[in-house]
Amino acid sequence: MRTEREEIKTVIRSFAKINLSIDVGQAGSDGYHSVDMIMQQLAFHDDVELRFRPGKPEGSGETGFSLNLTTTRVYLPTDRRNLAFRAAELVAGRYGIEGAIDIHLVKRIPVAAGLAGGSGNAAAVIHGLNVLAGLDLGLEEILELCAELGSDIPFCAAGQARGNKNLPSAVRQDAMAVSCMRARGRGTEMTPVWGIRTPIVFAKPPLSVSTAEAYRGYDQCTVTRRPDNDQLERDLNAARGGGVRNGFRKQRRNFINVLEAYTLQAYPEVRELKERMKGLGAAYALMSGSGPTVFGIFGNIRDAQNASQALREEGLEAYWTRTMM
Repeated sequence: MRTEREEIKTVIRSFAKINLSIDVGQAGSDGYHSVDMIMQQLAFHDDVELRFRPGKPEGSGETGFSLNLTTTRVYLPTDRRNLAFRAAELVAGRYGIEGAIDIHLVKRIPVAAGLAGGSGNAAAVIHGLNVLAGLDLGLEEILELCAELGSDIPFCAAGQARGNKNLPSAVRQDAMAVSCMRARGRGTEMTPVWGIRTPIVFAKPPLSVSTAEAYRGYDQCTVTRRPDNDQLERDLNAARGGGVRNGFRKQRRNFINVLEAYTLQAYPEVRELKERMKGLGAAYALMSGSGPTVFGIFGNIRDAQNASQALREEGLEAYWTRTMM
């Protein structure tokens, strides 16, 4: 662990994700639903800026560290209600870090949108403190820490290991440093999968859908179509990162999100956005996570840019990007 007293800093890119598929089981006795889903990382990202000044700060008490979180979104909490804050507390407390930790979240990913913005920020904090405090944690240990905080966070950490060149080489070269995963159980049992290579447009209507609400609503719904994730995994791996012209017809048969059964019914705006995305030329459109964000898969960047601009002109929060491999 570092003992020097000068300030050191780093910036970790915290990538958005979409779900190519989601299947959900019934809630267990603990209230949690088992899931089986395939997640794909996007190039679109927040920046998580970290500064660390080693040495026990005045007034830090028994913890030995101080923690300050700021963000470009004034309405976001900057205390323990923020996953990034809790991630820093977990790492600093677990490994006895002494020093002043400053975190600044440069937010671009829409909030409460099913894109894992908050989860990714937490994962980025863990990666950043691993570097700044000289903890020398491997990716397996990082993923275990992430799993203590939430179900999407390990996937975010794996994708960040793939996409941030300023992380330790052992972390970046780990077999789990990938941009697409199949996740089961609580979302933390992960298997690397070849993702898709394609431009993406994602858009969020002016509303929020809580994950808890979506799962409660799902329990009351009849689901008529479920993804065959075994087959989807085989099809994705067979295409080996192909775009919409390489195996896409096979893959998209199982691009199914069972949570749409509730959200599209409860929020007609989400259903309308999905149809609008198709009308703008998307080869396929699907809700990500519990919503309300909808993403569309496009054949080329120009079409994606045009669709994104059209949705913005209609008053939606919309962006074009690409998947990461």
